[in-house]
Amino acid sequence: LDGHVARYLEACTKFGFELDSLCDCANFGVVPAFVVYFWAKSLPTVDCRSSEQCGSEHALLWFACCCYSSCCALRLARFNVDGHAAQMDQSYLKQSGTKPPPVPKAMLHNFLQRKMYFKGIPAPVGAAYALTPMMLHLSETSRIVGAVGDVGAWAIGRRGTAVTLIVTAMLMVCTLPTLSSKMFKMGPSDSHLRSRSPFSRMAKACAFVCFCYLFKRFPFDIILALNLMHLLSIPLGVLIFFRFAAGKSD
Repeated sequence: LDGHVARYLEACTKFGFELDSLCDCANFGVVPAFVVYFWAKSLPTVDCRSSEQCGSEHALLWFACCCYSSCCALRLARFNVDGHAAQMDQSYLKQSGTKPPPVPKAMLHNFLQRKMYFKGIPAPVGAAYALTPMMLHLSETSRIVGAVGDVGAWAIGRRGTAVTLIVTAMLMVCTLPTLSSKMFKMGPSDSHLRSRSPFSRMAKACAFVCFCYLFKRFPFDIILALNLMHLLSIPLGVLIFFRFAAGKSD
């Protein structure tokens, strides 16, 4: 959201770009790891196998949290050093004359440009993935599948949380091509906050109000649904990248 606001206000600078990455490292790399670690430590000890104090499980959790935070920092550093943001900005469909290109044509062009794809999942998505075990425990879903400590419950405990963190860390630093929100923009200075027509502006406002209402009632379930949608989009992005997209990926 901060990047969209900066582009909307035309206040983008190189200093702000680097500062944004530093804040992302803290917000999406360090904070989720600590939150998940202390949440998992507070779970009932019924799922511990090592001892009543869960010493081995907590050590594994701490190792997984360190891996997650380190990989998040590496992912953000790679994005900046490779100049991936500038490469994305240069891959947009060039405007012919004063009339902007049609939205469907521009979006199709973006999806078929390899430079528009992320390498690995972005840091905000990684944070949402990392918090999945805790959100499953706190969401309405736990009433159906059961919470940690319930007899016969399908839930993610300490060991499952550690595995989730490690898998998320690997997804962030891998070079797997994933879809980017920049594909839905018309140019480098464009923002999702802008609209070309009153109808588009009204549709965005209605969607925002509906989202806020649902998020207020089912906050964790909404994020879990978004996580699932993004997870399902990964194989789709890989298919489009290697089968249809053009241009070098490095």
